[in-house]
Amino acid sequence: MPNSAEVVLAIQLPALMEKLDVDERDDPAKALANMGLPSTVIETMEKASGVGLKNVDELVIGMGFEKGSFPPQIVVVVHTRRPYEMAAVARDAKARLLKRDGRTLHVVKASPVPEIYWWGPNDRVLVATLLARDFADVPAEPRPGIGHLKPQVAELIRDRVPVDASAWLVAFSDQWGDHVRPYTFLPFTPLKGRTDLIAPAERLRSITIAIPQPSDRPAEVQIELKSAAAGEELRTAFAQRFHGEKVEVNGAGEICRLQTPFDPDQFGIFVARLVGPAH
Repeated sequence: MPNSAEVVLAIQLPALMEKLDVDERDDPAKALANMGLPSTVIETMEKASGVGLKNVDELVIGMGFEKGSFPPQIVVVVHTRRPYEMAAVARDAKARLLKRDGRTLHVVKASPVPEIYWWGPNDRVLVATLLARDFADVPAEPRPGIGHLKPQVAELIRDRVPVDASAWLVAFSDQWGDHVRPYTFLPFTPLKGRTDLIAPAERLRSITIAIPQPSDRPAEVQIELKSAAAGEELRTAFAQRFHGEKVEVNGAGEICRLQTPFDPDQFGIFVARLVGPAH
């Protein structure tokens, strides 16, 4: 994962699938949809994985905005369930070769994105990007731990993500308003027309979402705002929005925390309601 990442999403797919109903445990796309991921994102993840989501053990996605809010730098790191052959994956996808910064990349046409670039550092890991330039910050050798990430991102992972989480997301930036703005007017994004989200984004500092593996532990969302007043306002708004439901809203100062039992059929709806309806 590059040290430029400001958003990191990690999914232990076999562990997450165990939390689904028995009849749905062989459908990773449904599992990701239940987490609230848009269908276009899931389609891109399926293609970016190279080996297919059913053959993925762990999927980590990093997103950074140092080179621009749109398109951001997106790096997908896939750990496969079993060894794979990069040459066979590339041949089946009719990929073309591209030499870039000492790496051999495999470029494949994809939908809904124009192209995906694959790099196979070994037979259990596949790295993918949407732009060739995004490999510039990807290390040639794996770096253990999270010490190379931005300090704020690493701190969120250490302090707010349970070690037994089957899926989690952390995001930190002081410029969310600038990052969100272009997505509110581009026609093919889920935030099209949502200019009402720009002002809340400008007050946002970080967000963490974690789904612990044990079924008796709730899923948790922690949102950090830039001021205690904004935190109090958000806690009040969420307490009203989720009144009478199995959602506990608490926190203090700049922090708003929500906890809810993990229901695989409702979690995506819960995440979508954090953003709220369009005005």
